[in-house]
Amino acid sequence: MEFDPPALAGVDTLPHSAAVALAEALALLEIAPYSGRPVNPERTPDGPLRHLPFGTAGMLTYLIVEHEQRVDVLVVVWMG
Repeated sequence: MEFDPPALAGVDTLPHSAAVALAEALALLEIAPYSGRPVNPERTPDGPLRHLPFGTAGMLTYLIVEHEQRVDVLVVVWMG
């Protein structure tokens, strides 16, 4: 799993409870990367660009890089 700079900036501002919830979401992505909802479900229901909510007010956007068996976390947002 790799984090883009905007995602790292979002992680740095998380309160402790949100960081714990994010860690749980990331653990899920390690074993089931297609768990999140596709960004554009009508056009690409099986697409690699996805959103996954975490905690009570968090959202992460990530890209599944299938041929490298990797998940790139693009954006982490906490609205709490």
